[in-house]
This record gives sequence, C-alpha cells and structure tokens, in this order.
Amino acid sequence: MTQVEPNKTDDRAPRRRSAARTTQVVIAAVGVFTLLLTGLFAVVSWPRPPETGPVADLPARGMPWLPFDNQSPDDMLWQGINDAMRAKDRDAFLSYASGEAVDQLAQWWDNTTEIGWDTATMTPRWRDSQDETKAQVVLGAQFAFAARPLRGSGNRDADLRLLQGLPYSVTLTPTPERGRSFDQYNDDGSLKEQDPVEARKITSLVPAYTPNPWDEGALHVVRRDHVVLFGMADEAALVEATADEAEASAVIALDAIRSLGGEVPQQGFVAAITDDAERFGRWEFGDGERWDLDIAGYARPTIRPPQIEPWLDARVATGVDTSGTIVTMGPLSTADRRTVFVHEFAHALHFTAAPGSVDEPPRAVMEGFARFVEWNTGLSEPRYTDGEVREAVALRGAEAFDDESLTSEGGGNAYEAAGSYYAFAAEKGYSPWDIALDARAGFAGLVGYSELHDDISIPAWQQWLAAQ
Repeated sequence: MTQVEPNKTDDRAPRRRSAARTTQVVIAAVGVFTLLLTGLFAVVSWPRPPETGPVADLPARGMPWLPFDNQSPDDMLWQGINDAMRAKDRDAFLSYASGEAVDQLAQWWDNTTEIGWDTATMTPRWRDSQDETKAQVVLGAQFAFAARPLRGSGNRDADLRLLQGLPYSVTLTPTPERGRSFDQYNDDGSLKEQDPVEARKITSLVPAYTPNPWDEGALHVVRRDHVVLFGMADEAALVEATADEAEASAVIALDAIRSLGGEVPQQGFVAAITDDAERFGRWEFGDGERWDLDIAGYARPTIRPPQIEPWLDARVATGVDTSGTIVTMGPLSTADRRTVFVHEFAHALHFTAAPGSVDEPPRAVMEGFARFVEWNTGLSEPRYTDGEVREAVALRGAEAFDDESLTSEGGGNAYEAAGSYYAFAAEKGYSPWDIALDARAGFAGLVGYSELHDDISIPAWQQWLAAQ
C-alpha cells in the first residue's frame, strides 16, 4: 500500500483553479451576449397582428383555400352553372344547356323564380358507370319559409341553408377527347399548343321519378304571410280562391306544434294545389304503381346535395338527410281543405324537426302524429273507438298500422289506429311531439319506441283501446 505524505504540498493546484474560474466567466459572458441577441431578434421578428380593415365574406366555394385550376369539362359545367345560379343570371345559366335542355332549364328557372328563392344549386348525385353522358343530379332552391336553424341552437344544420332539392336525370354532351400524355409534347420536348377546354353541356333534364308542377308548364302563384300557394296557370282561379284557407291552416298548424312543446325553425309553407285528379296522381306517383288508397294530399320531403363540392356555396347543407317539404293538395281535399292542409303542414314541420331518410321510419310515425294533430286542434273527431278499428288493433296489434295497411284500400282505419297510439301515450303523460321526433330519428317506429317503455307497450295500448 502506498501512503501519501501529509507535509508535502503541490503549488500547481491554485493555478488550475484560477484558470477554470476565468474560463467560466468567459463562457457566461458569451451566453449572456447570445441571449441578448436572441431577445433582440425575437422583438424584431415576432409575428405582428394583421392590419385591420374590412373583412370579406367567405368565398362561395366549399374549400376556398384549395386551388381550382386545371378544371375538367365536368368541373367547368358544375362550377359555371352554380356560379350563374348564385348570380341569378338566367342567360349564364342557360348557356350550359343545349337542345331540349334549353327549354327545360328555362322552364325550371322561370317557374321557381316565380315561387321565389334565395339560393339554388345543381350538383351530381351519381353518374352512370356504363354511359358517361348519363347522370342524376340534385336540382333545388331555398324556397320561401325554408327552415333556418340559428347558430347556437344546437341544431346540426345551424347557420346553413336548407335547399328543397329533387332528383333529375340529365344527359350530357360527351367529354371532349383529350390528348394522350406522350402526344402532348413536341420533338424538342416543348409542350404542344392545346385547344382550350370547354365545359360540357346539359342536353336533357327531366324529373328522375315523378314530375313536379314547375316541370309541366306556367304557374300561378299567390303569397300570404305564412304560405306560398301555387298551381298550374289554367287553375289560377283555384289558387286564388284557396289562398286564404291555406294561410289560416298554416297558422293553425304552427300553433298546434307550439302547443305540444315543439320548436321548429320554420315560419310557413310552400304548397301546390290542383283539382285535376289525373294531374294530381301524376305528381304523386309518376309512372310508378299507385296506391289502392285514395289520398287527398301529400307532403313530399325534399333532398339536399349529397356532399360538399368545390362549386357549392359553403353555406348550403349537404348530406343524406331530408331538407324541407313541398305540400300538394288534390281534388279529394275539396270537402275539407283546412283539415287536409293542417295534416300535411304537420308532416312538413315533422320532417323539418327530425330530418332523416326519405323512406324511413315506418309511415305510422308520420301519419299517426298528423292525425293526432287533427284531433288536438278540433278539426276532426277520433274514430278509433269504431268497431272496425278496435277489432283490427285487438287482432293484429301494431300490424293494424303497418305500411301496407296505411297504403291499402280502407287505410283510413290504419290512420286512426296509428293516431290512437299517440292519444294513448299522451294520456299516460308522454309528449306526442317527443315521440314523433324520437320514433323518426331512430328509425325504430312506434313499435321500437314502445319497446323502451313498458307502460306504453303495444299490449298496454291494445288493452287501453279495448276499454274505450
């Protein structure tokens, strides 16, 4: 083991410590100087707030931050025709049509302008995979009294524009031939001069399923505070004679929903009327199979553009939900116009409050609620205690108001049965309005709703009706 001698000292240690302190001071000074420079740079280069000034509205395109150059002939068509509709430029709108489509688009424009709209659009719904000249579009406008959910209301369509769109079949000009990639360059590698790309045009536009009044000729339109009523020009006298009744019915329907606790962002209705049975049937069913049940009127839910597109106004609601309603009155409504108007207006408010699929849920949700509104406003008396209705409910339960029963001969009894379920639930303390919304929104129908509540189950309803 080596032992250190205690009396021996090393005079080099103090010099090393002194040098270390000097080095530390230099490093610290450099560090401070660096921090000062960094701070000065931050002061000079830190982002400043933008200059204040007028703020422009959001551009109409759905994604204004993306470039929209090098448009295809398809893009140019949809962009151009929607720009024309935004500008309400009829000539520009028709410039994208040729052949018979010129008159077809002109008729749509003139008639819907007569009804009155703020915003309109046309956009593809789907394209034919086998024939590039065939497609289906959604063509529609924001007519008077369209629902306007307010920002902050919690409505998923808040602050958006709900258009009353309908499906149309269109034929387009073929896509222009485009040069293949290896044909686009000269021998020296320079790009060949290209002919300017032109927009495709619409050569035919017809309703995809059923015709609408504005597709068949000139209209006569009358306006009131809560309704726009229209019909064909050859039935102008009918429109004029019915407008006040339509207005009174609109007020009753709006008040009826409020009395049930409903809050609907809609203050009126758009409705058509005809006393021509053949015309009415064509508007309702087109060339399709007709019901065995005679009907006095109907409320057709409309659709919205299926998805956001660069050519659509960013404020237009899109998706698969319904988007408002057009009511139509037929000749069988003559005997009791007010009751039929209120029934159909109740449907319109129901569709607005609970947008969803056009076809679902089961019809009883809609028809039962509208029949209940008739009773609740005193416009009609319940018949569900009649022997036929009670017997059907006792034997068939909820099948007494299934879709087949509601569209077949004798369907009036099915309407009564569906309405009686709402009356039963109301007597048990449930809100008919809440049931109408929940049963539609969940697509479960009245049966599905009843399964969640033992005290208003289908068997409980059958027992209640049997005791009436």
